Amino acid sequence: MGETQQSVPAAALHLGPYQATVDAKIAEFNAKNFTAGFWQKQADLWVQDAAAQAELRAYMGWLRVAETMQQAVPEINAFVQEVKAAGFTHVIVMGMGGSSMAPIVFEKSFPKSAEGLEMLVLDTTDPGTVQQIEQAVPLETTLCIVASKSGTTAEPLAFGDYFYDRLKALKGERAGENFVAITDPGSKFIATADSLGYRRVFLNFTEVGGRFSALSYFGLVPAALYGIDIEELLRRAVGMMEANGASGDVQHNPGLELGVALGVLAQQGRDKLTLVTPPSLSDLGLWLEQLIAESTGKHGVGILPVAGEPLADLSLYGPDRVFVYVGYEGDADADNQQKLQALQAAGHPVISIRMHDALDLGQEFFRWEVATAVASAVLEINPFDQPNVQAAKTATDKLMKEVAEKGSLPQEAKTLAADGLSYYGGAAGSPDAHALLDGFFQARPGDYVSIQAYLTETPELNAAIDELRATLQQRLHAATTFGYGPRFLHSTGQYHKGGPNTGLFLQLTADNQPDLPLPGRSYTFGTLKNAQAQGDLEALRSYDRRTLRVDLGANALEGVRKLTAALKG
Repeated sequence: MGETQQSVPAAALHLGPYQATVDAKIAEFNAKNFTAGFWQKQADLWVQDAAAQAELRAYMGWLRVAETMQQAVPEINAFVQEVKAAGFTHVIVMGMGGSSMAPIVFEKSFPKSAEGLEMLVLDTTDPGTVQQIEQAVPLETTLCIVASKSGTTAEPLAFGDYFYDRLKALKGERAGENFVAITDPGSKFIATADSLGYRRVFLNFTEVGGRFSALSYFGLVPAALYGIDIEELLRRAVGMMEANGASGDVQHNPGLELGVALGVLAQQGRDKLTLVTPPSLSDLGLWLEQLIAESTGKHGVGILPVAGEPLADLSLYGPDRVFVYVGYEGDADADNQQKLQALQAAGHPVISIRMHDALDLGQEFFRWEVATAVASAVLEINPFDQPNVQAAKTATDKLMKEVAEKGSLPQEAKTLAADGLSYYGGAAGSPDAHALLDGFFQARPGDYVSIQAYLTETPELNAAIDELRATLQQRLHAATTFGYGPRFLHSTGQYHKGGPNTGLFLQLTADNQPDLPLPGRSYTFGTLKNAQAQGDLEALRSYDRRTLRVDLGANALEGVRKLTAALKG
């Protein structure tokens, strides 16, 4: 056990003036035997409300799921061999939030091995993206994993129906051979999968919440199909469990120390966790966003992960930041390191974690899960509920009923139309786009900008949005976040509505070209996506959030560039 513990990389915490407060909180937690209570699921370490305590205890199955999954490795590896022997070459993971974030990180952080299948992840109702993925794979030799914890999540069910319809046209009644389900025991989806002849149904664990499921079947089945050594991934995760006190007292608990630091810093106003990584780890931010934002962003408090925002000039950062670097021991990443040293010298807290290689992601997933739960204990909130997520779903369901009755979504009145862009929200009567944007983008200290793009992702569009983010950061000296919709509804959406009211929400929509029908439904993927965008906007407004929607028209890329020019002008 000692040998395993030594291989766990320590986080280097450079907390400057906050070190004494963090040390005092760690001492306080140690004095009440927090680590022992944590492993015993002692819910009063977090909250005092009896109902919340019961829910909290019910969702702590993730604590030992890595150990449990070690026993499932032979079963998963045998399934991979079965799939390869059957001639499959590609796999599409169809899920949202906790069902898709870990597979994205695995696919982007590991080079595909010769033994692995090509892997794509579908986690958006954007019809352009659905079409891109369909055209990128040979359907007959593509395995489709429909992943939904509840078995009722609208998006993966829609993806499954769409691709089943396509495969039925090719293979008839044998279409089910290309499908796998990952869901919880008792899910209604099990019967659906059985009736459609799915190749396999993997039953996960009811006591493991979606955002804590990276080391369960949801993360590990796709990882194994992609050719990752899940046995070693789990071995390292168990090493991190031991280092965090799974088998008894430890002198230094890495998850506890990181979590206390993040919680105390948030209480001191440093609530923007700014993630810095080398390019090879850029998608780790998607997973951390969901874990941290959805767990901590409620009751007017929370920690906001800021991912994908390149390090900029010192002058652009206020006293609301903590910088966290996750990289590799063998990668100097000199440019980022130089900037982080300057930030540290200027008094910003900087935390650094160096992995040996990508297989350390198993232990890092566990470290961050513990740290998120511990930070929630500092903030005295339940990390395992998401009380505000339902608001957007309810608003979307209401809009979809209107579509069923009237054939289309209700239209909101424009505030302004200029240069091919349509603006919804902002000050009515603004003479032009500059005036409207100037009026809307008024940031107070501690504010952030959330760019929410219900668009088809392309490398060119990503680059244009990076420029839009940089423009807003330079203009407002505020943190900027970015997410594609509806993906972010299952991650940062909880924080947007339940966290502090410090967000400026810029929603970007465009024409759906092309659009795709949804089998068995009277509406298209595009209509569903538009309803999700509109429903989330209504939910944000119901929580008194500052919102502006800009419809970019027929050409989203050109529209983003026009919007950026208007902000610069």
